[in-house]
Amino acid sequence: MSIEETDAITMHDDLRRRLREMGVVRGVRELATLPPRRRVAIEDLVPGRFHTTSHGQCFVGEATYPLDHPHGDLPLSSFLGLSANGIAQVAQDDALSGIDPRRVCFLDTETTGLSGGAGTMAFVVGLGFFVDDGFRISQYFLRDPGDEPAMIEGLADRLADFEALASFNGRAFDVPILENRFILARIPPPTANLPHLDLLFPARRLWRHHLSSCALGSLERAVLGVLREQADVPSGVIPTLYRDYLRTGDAREMQRVLYHNAVDILSLVTLAARLCRTFADPWTDAVLSGAELYGLGRWYAAEDRLAETERSYRAALRRGDLSPDLRAKVLRDLGYLLKRADRRSEAFACWQQLALEATGDVLAHVELAKHFEWHVENFPLAAGWTQAALTLVEHWPAGTRRDDALAELHHRLERLKRKMDKQGLNDA
Repeated sequence: MSIEETDAITMHDDLRRRLREMGVVRGVRELATLPPRRRVAIEDLVPGRFHTTSHGQCFVGEATYPLDHPHGDLPLSSFLGLSANGIAQVAQDDALSGIDPRRVCFLDTETTGLSGGAGTMAFVVGLGFFVDDGFRISQYFLRDPGDEPAMIEGLADRLADFEALASFNGRAFDVPILENRFILARIPPPTANLPHLDLLFPARRLWRHHLSSCALGSLERAVLGVLREQADVPSGVIPTLYRDYLRTGDAREMQRVLYHNAVDILSLVTLAARLCRTFADPWTDAVLSGAELYGLGRWYAAEDRLAETERSYRAALRRGDLSPDLRAKVLRDLGYLLKRADRRSEAFACWQQLALEATGDVLAHVELAKHFEWHVENFPLAAGWTQAALTLVEHWPAGTRRDDALAELHHRLERLKRKMDKQGLNDA
């Protein structure tokens, strides 16, 4: 009897024992007749090569895609048309302004756990990068934990070729895990000084008001037009699948994990292109929703690009697809923008519209009261808007927010009454 057959029998005996301990009796007898699970090596399933290092070999799956390969609605080459300055603006990192887009490494890992820490290993490290004839994905796969020194050494050599990283939440997750493994292997982390385009944060800025989730899978479906095949596997079960692989030696599920990782990397390329193109010029590309335009406006506001901010807010209001709550936020932010620019008559129009539409909030009422008190000096109108705000606040639920608002409004109304007394406007 071979070692593989002996291991399979032992595994079935252990499974039958555990099932009986849990009270499962029916069908357990039949487990003895199941054929042994065949060991299938990853190199028999995935095109690739063995990379030799001073610590031994590690397996690297490899695939090359043509530059015009469509991933969703955009080809992979769309990233190469971006300017380095545009990439730097989206990343909010000036260090990216001098990079060559062809020297960006798109990084995604699959790990033994989601919590991080010294015990978490990356058993798949996927690197995507442009080559002369297309876009290549190299996936460093840990066939056995003992191969990690070879994998880490191979990664250190490869990552040294790049000028920047691109990832999705890699700054907080993937890179710290890798750097920890480099440090444990006594290798200086090659990622330490690389500027980083982490796409999670700009994606949230643009789409957080448009989508219920800004997870990469949600963005693929709703923004990029990417549909994964049935070969994909949910990310949450990947650590369990790897533990099963280590126990059985059957790499067939690992083939699905590598597919998942490869699609993630391809999505990074077209997501980066979509984000950078939208931020640079949202007016000539795709038609954005009102919610997307509001997110874009807030993004421009954070960059102090006030003309683009106003244009985005006004375009969002014209779309007609904003929810009432989101429309109120756009009117509010546009009103404040115009007020800070000392365009008070235009801000006044925003406050009027907001007061008509926002039934539960009194921000617009207060701004109108301020406008009439301090800039028009029409105290009766200021008092009228203050009283309207008081009426609304009195119907708020009891609590600190209601008490504070009532105190502030009563204080304002008393001040206005004194001003009206001085002008002989007691009847107003």
